[in-house]
Amino acid sequence: MTEAEPSRCIRVRAYREGVRDAGRTFRLPADADVQAALKRAALAAVPKAEGWTLRLFSVERTEAGERVAAVLDRLARREMGGPDFAAALAATLDGARAVLAVGARDAKRVERVRSALGGDRR
Repeated sequence: MTEAEPSRCIRVRAYREGVRDAGRTFRLPADADVQAALKRAALAAVPKAEGWTLRLFSVERTEAGERVAAVLDRLARREMGGPDFAAALAATLDGARAVLAVGARDAKRVERVRSALGGDRR
């Protein structure tokens, strides 16, 4: 068996009352769209609730050594807690790409994540 490239393997972490790793690495086929797979994985790990605001944040590394998943992880940990918030992070093992799905009953919690990522510049 051959090892898959780290850029074609993803891991998933969910944030609610605590942090929960999926416990395994998902290997993508050679022809899979990595960005689409990250988005699907993050969305699948966030419960859908009527009346909640849900946003996806996609980040891609621009320089070697950047830790994009770590930044999204810190943002999710900062906001998590309570039954009215859920988030999920899907990232490639090489750290080049990451997607954070954030859902909350109060849209202000989602906006704080967006604002922290620099999305409040207009």
